[in-house]
Amino acid sequence: MKVVLASLTRREKLFALADDGWFPSEAVKTGGVAATARLRRLDTTSWSLAGRLCVTLSLSCDRCGRAVPLPVDDEFVHQVVAGTSDGEADAEVDDENAAQWLVTGSALDLAEVFRERVLLALPEKVLCAEDCRGLCAGCGADLNQEPCRCQ
Repeated sequence: MKVVLASLTRREKLFALADDGWFPSEAVKTGGVAATARLRRLDTTSWSLAGRLCVTLSLSCDRCGRAVPLPVDDEFVHQVVAGTSDGEADAEVDDENAAQWLVTGSALDLAEVFRERVLLALPEKVLCAEDCRGLCAGCGADLNQEPCRCQ
């Protein structure tokens, strides 16, 4: 869903994204996705974007391969900044500002924002339990369920 930024005013506008193809193929979801965004103009070259993403992802344990549900309830705030075609932002930003989202062109692609939020929610290491013993490299036994059959 693309939002033409020039059409926004200082009054907040609510957007809800339908789950229609924007969800990244790198993540598997169980159930539906709730993605909402509130946008408003701050000045001539920047806008405030506050969003919320609610979804349950289905991941595989890195040690044993079991399915691991990961509920995601992600609230975020970005300062959307209009940039030039060479990628430089027209507005100054300091560390106290919200995270920035640079837009080149006249529209903000909310699907792209939420796609990135899903990818950022993926953990580096997925474990079904902290003490997961994984699979035996020799016989393939799930060491959480049964002893090694190699001996």
